[in-house]
Amino acid sequence: MSRWTDQWKEFVRETSYVHNLKEEKISNDQFWRSYGIYDKILMHSGYPGEILSKISSFISPKATFLDIGAGTGAFAIPLSRKTTQTIAVDPSAYQLQILSEKARQEGLTNIITIEKEWKDVQPSEISCMNVSGAGISGVENSGVDYSLAAYSLFDEDIEKFLTKMIDVTKKGIFIVFRAEGVDSLNEFAYGPRPYADYLCLHHILKDMGYPFDLILFQRDYSLPIDLLFKVYRSSKKGRDELLGHLSREGRLQERADGKWAAFSAKDALLYRIR
Repeated sequence: MSRWTDQWKEFVRETSYVHNLKEEKISNDQFWRSYGIYDKILMHSGYPGEILSKISSFISPKATFLDIGAGTGAFAIPLSRKTTQTIAVDPSAYQLQILSEKARQEGLTNIITIEKEWKDVQPSEISCMNVSGAGISGVENSGVDYSLAAYSLFDEDIEKFLTKMIDVTKKGIFIVFRAEGVDSLNEFAYGPRPYADYLCLHHILKDMGYPFDLILFQRDYSLPIDLLFKVYRSSKKGRDELLGHLSREGRLQERADGKWAAFSAKDALLYRIR
């Protein structure tokens, strides 16, 4: 085991939302039900933005697509307009329910959902099936053409996670993860904690014998203060303390509709096209 896999394991165990699940003794589904503001955060943050366009440019029409940790469909919904089949894997029934409702509203009938963590999905479950369970005519019923894991790689056994993802994919693998350091507000709210970013994943993949190409994307956005307080609901810092930190950093904005907090984020797209 390399220092990179050790770093990733420590990060998942001590810092990621998986730590919250264990500490609060709740399931993935319970966590996401309590975090009902998720889609609102995405709307304000500009995510996935240009990353979606870049991934879409690689995907050939009528391809099959696997979204690991699909959430409410930030990638699965728009990319399904292009694919023959999308398989959306997520451990939260609540998130998949939202995704399915969005698909229904858009008239998309080519999305199949699997309510499981990726580590519990069998390779045999990743096949090209239509919504009735029948094989798709003219499509090889084994694996998928393209796969994606976007901010969903929170597994201590990251090499096993990645190996299975690569093994079921024929044409292109996409991984999206953060490319910036820890936000100072996050460190102020929760204190210093183990950290990992895209470089950790990049080195793990390289050590596994899978060099990936890389593109970085910048996002600058603002969140309304009431929404920000909900994001940091588990912090021991009070509202005034959080506002004070933002003010000291010049990140507090006064608008006609109230106070907003400024953020800057970078996302990394790691990709391998076969």
